[in-house]
Amino acid sequence: MPPADPIRVDLSPLRSAPGIRTLLGYERAAGIPLHRRFLVVLAGVLLLTAAIVVGLWWLGRIGVLARVPLIAAFGVGYGLLGAAGFLWYAVALSRRTKLALFAWTNGWAYADLLQGTRRPGGAFARMRRSVERGVVASDDPRIPFELGTAHSVGSRDEGATLQRPFAFVELPLAAKVPHIVLRNRRRSIVPTLGLRGARMDLEGHFATTFQLLVPEGYQRDALYLFTPDLMARVLDLGSGGELELVEDRAYLYLPARTRFDEPDVMRGIIELAEELHRRLAARTAAYRDETARQIAHAEGVTIGLGGQRLGGQGVSLLAVAATAAAVILSAGITAFALFGGNLLRSFGG
Repeated sequence: MPPADPIRVDLSPLRSAPGIRTLLGYERAAGIPLHRRFLVVLAGVLLLTAAIVVGLWWLGRIGVLARVPLIAAFGVGYGLLGAAGFLWYAVALSRRTKLALFAWTNGWAYADLLQGTRRPGGAFARMRRSVERGVVASDDPRIPFELGTAHSVGSRDEGATLQRPFAFVELPLAAKVPHIVLRNRRRSIVPTLGLRGARMDLEGHFATTFQLLVPEGYQRDALYLFTPDLMARVLDLGSGGELELVEDRAYLYLPARTRFDEPDVMRGIIELAEELHRRLAARTAAYRDETARQIAHAEGVTIGLGGQRLGGQGVSLLAVAATAAAVILSAGITAFALFGGNLLRSFGG
């Protein structure tokens, strides 16, 4: 049954770029640290550029540039690198400002930066230290969601987890469900390599894009929860979408390049989030795990132990590729150190 009041979302803050005054106001409202604010970063870039210009002028006066012109190329390169870095920073700040204005206009919450949220989704669980940027959260019962972008960062004591950044939409479920991943065959975000469970090949046009990963014995449950129309809506997002059900949450994963600050993209995400919430609420509200009824009698137990999590530890393909590249490079360096001298001498005759 459709809601009595239609959901109206004001997209106007996403239709125009914010001005300098709006950017500065956003930085204050979002509590961005002083050293990361626009004017401070701009002053740093200008000081770097001035230092490079003065340094090159002084080296030219004493004749060093005439003898080693490569120094000038390095100076210009560092200046261009600083300018490119500032441009990237300013564009990202502008996009997050638009997202904040959009959230506040619609009465939703917004956070510029969240750390250590520990969401139960498989893409988050493997990160030792995650950072989420531009997080929008709605508590409207008709469309409760959180969205943002996440990436892994290193610390003083350990490096970052090898996993590509991603965008996400989190939706609450009416009840706990088995851990099921609608894996994207072409571009998987959830680390699924090494996970134990049943891998279900789908039929029709879904077979080339998706594969269902479910705990053993929960294949029928997966087909009950993942209806063809639901998978079709995920497929509408393009080739990069994935969907995961875990505990009492649903996670829609998207490529990191997803532009939530674009009106058309945000409209599509909001419409999809509302539809997924409505469809999943209808399916999960009546869901019961028959195995849980046999092994547990306490109130609130809805999922058997075997269905709560896919077994094993998921590994990102990016981590596997990076490890393989490091091993090959190390082997090549070792081989050259042992036999390279003889090989060069053989070429030299």
